[in-house]
Amino acid sequence: MMKKILLPLLALIILLPIILTLPLFKPTGPAVYFRLILLLITLVTSLYLFKSAFIDRQIPRWVTHIATVLFSLFVLFLVLEAVFMFIPRSHSADYALASKLWYARYWKPVNSLGFRDQEPDNHRPVVLFVGDSFTAGHGLKSVNDRFSDIVGNELSHQTKPYSAVNIGRPNLDSRAEYDMMMGFIYLTRIKPRKIILQYCGNDIEGAAADYGLIFEGFRPPEDMNRFLLWIGSGSYFFNYVYFLFPREYLGRSYIHYLTEAYKNDRILKRHQDDLMLFVDYARQNAIELMVVMFPFLADPVMSDTMYVKEMTRFFEANGIPVIRVSELIRNMPVKDRIVNQNDTHASAALNRVIAREILKKLNEGMDQ
Repeated sequence: MMKKILLPLLALIILLPIILTLPLFKPTGPAVYFRLILLLITLVTSLYLFKSAFIDRQIPRWVTHIATVLFSLFVLFLVLEAVFMFIPRSHSADYALASKLWYARYWKPVNSLGFRDQEPDNHRPVVLFVGDSFTAGHGLKSVNDRFSDIVGNELSHQTKPYSAVNIGRPNLDSRAEYDMMMGFIYLTRIKPRKIILQYCGNDIEGAAADYGLIFEGFRPPEDMNRFLLWIGSGSYFFNYVYFLFPREYLGRSYIHYLTEAYKNDRILKRHQDDLMLFVDYARQNAIELMVVMFPFLADPVMSDTMYVKEMTRFFEANGIPVIRVSELIRNMPVKDRIVNQNDTHASAALNRVIAREILKKLNEGMDQ
C-alpha cells in the first residue's frame, strides 16, 4: 500500500517544480502544449494518489473530508492553470505571462525586415511612420487599428494616392529610431515624401545612457517572498491575477528616472542633437516632417510638465509641426484612451482620433 502512495507522490514532487519553472524559460509556443500534457499527467497522478491514500484505506471520515476539500482546490488550480495558458492580455511592461502570450498571438504580420507591417510598397509616394511601441501598435490586436494604417488606408483612396509604411519598433530611443530609419531607407531605396515621427518620454533613454544615467529595469519589492515570487512567476493563473491590478513599483522608479534625465541639461542637449538628425535629414531631402507627441496617457498633466511642453517648443522652434496628443484626450476618459488598466498604450479609439488629426494636417499641406 505504501508503494502505491509513495510512487505517485514522488512523481508529483518532480512534476510540479517542472510545471512552475517551464514558463520562466519558455512561456509561449510548443512549450505551452508540453506543459498542458504535464498538467494532465499531474491530474491523473493526483487522482490516483487521492484514491490510494483516502478512499482505498480506512481512515477517519473527518480526515477524508479535509483531504477532499484540499484535493478539489488542487484540481481547480490545475484546471485554471490549463485555461489561463491560453488567455493573452497585453501589459505595458511585458513581464506578465499573459503579455508574452499576447505577443505570440497578435504581433503580426512581421515582414522580411522585422517590422510589424506588410512588405513595404515603393510603387507610390511613401508616408513613413517612425517611432516605438506606440507606432508599432502595442496592445492593438490588429494593425488595421493603428493610426498609421488608418491614415494609409485613407491616403490610398485619394486622387494622388500614397502608401503608408510603418517601421515602429518597441523599446527604441530617438537615436536608435533614426539609425533604424536610415538603415531602412538604405536597404529598400525608399525615399519617403513625408515622415511622421512619434515621440514619447522614454525616447531620451539613449542620451541618458551616454551620460551614465541608466534605468536598471523593473524589479519586484525587496521584501517580496521569494517562494511566492517563484509561484507567481511560474503560474499562468496567479500571474494573470497578480498583474491584473496596477503595481506602483513597475512605474514609480521609472518616472523618477525620466524626470532626472529631462532635468539634466547635458542629457537634454544630447537628446535634442539626436532629434536634429531627423530635422536635418528632412530639410536636406525636401521631406515633410511631422511629430506626434505622446504623453504618458494615464497622466498627461505630469507628462506636460516633464517633457511635452519642452519638446514641443524644440520641434516648433525648428519649424516642425507637432500634434500634441495631450490636447486630443482632454475630454476622453482614461479607460477609453488606453488599451487596458495595465497597458497604457493608445487604444484603438485614440488611434482613430490621432489618425484624423494627422490626415487633417497632411491634407492642409497637400492643398498648399
